[in-house]
Amino acid sequence: MDGASTGDGSGAGLILISPEGIELTYAMRLEFPSTNNEAEYKALLAGLRMAAKLEVQYIRAHVDSLLVANQVKGDYEAKDPKMVEYLKMAQELLQGFQKAEVIHISRGLTKNSDALSKLAHVAFDHLAKNVKVETIK
Repeated sequence: MDGASTGDGSGAGLILISPEGIELTYAMRLEFPSTNNEAEYKALLAGLRMAAKLEVQYIRAHVDSLLVANQVKGDYEAKDPKMVEYLKMAQELLQGFQKAEVIHISRGLTKNSDALSKLAHVAFDHLAKNVKVETIK
């Protein structure tokens, strides 16, 4: 999963991959001001919610935000009020899985979800025809 925030807008993208290799692709256009880390949390939360709806028992979430990964793992403290709320929501969702891991990976390994997050706010009309895109206000 990946989130992106630019002067033009923000977006988040994620790809859920089953053990059999089946992929579910999802993109969100965020229509409110957000930082990169807030967009990263939105992607993480959306992925966890989708996995919970699919009754997933074990999840490994790859995020390229070191801050988000370390806050979720408890290595970093969340101080900003928004980050505190996002962290609480993530922790609550993670408790619903038998086993859950949030792993920090380098930005180069999230190319597909990175592209989704950027396209969600740049090419929204085109994406909505081919990929499930949600607008969050």
